Amino acid sequence: MIAIAATRPALVRPQRRNSVRIQAAWTPTGVKDHEIGAAAGKKVVEIGGQRILLAAVGEEIKAVSNKCSHLGLPLVGKTPVFQAEVANGCVTCPAHGTKFDLTTGQPVGEWCPKMPNLPLIGKIGDTPKPLPTFEARIAESGEIEVNV
Repeated sequence: MIAIAATRPALVRPQRRNSVRIQAAWTPTGVKDHEIGAAAGKKVVEIGGQRILLAAVGEEIKAVSNKCSHLGLPLVGKTPVFQAEVANGCVTCPAHGTKFDLTTGQPVGEWCPKMPNLPLIGKIGDTPKPLPTFEARIAESGEIEVNV
C-alpha cells in the first residue's frame, strides 16, 4: 500500500507596506498681513505644536521654523536677547549670527560667526544646515495662512 501525503499549498501572505502619508494643509495663523509690519517685520505663531516665524520680505510673507537649525534655540524668543534681525530677505540668528535666506532656508555667508573656534573641536555643530521653510500666503480676508 502506498500512502500519498496530502500537501498543503504554502500560505502566501500579502506584503505589508510601510508607508507614511504626509499631507500638508493651508492653516490660518490668526495674524493679518498688516500686523507683521507693525511687529518689526516678524511675528511667531504656533501651528500644530510647531513655532513658525512669519517675516515680511517686500510685499511677500515668508515662513520658516522659529528654531535655529544649529542648536535649536529660538530665532525670536520671549526676551530681548533672542530677537532675530530680519533684513535683505534673511533672518539672522541672535545666538550665533548665522544668516538664513527666508525663501530657501539656506545659510548665507559665514556659518556661526559668533561661535568660538575651540582648539581640537572647532566650532560646535560646524556643518551648515538649512532652516525648514513653509509656503505662506495671504487669504482674501488678509489673514496669513501657512502650508504645514
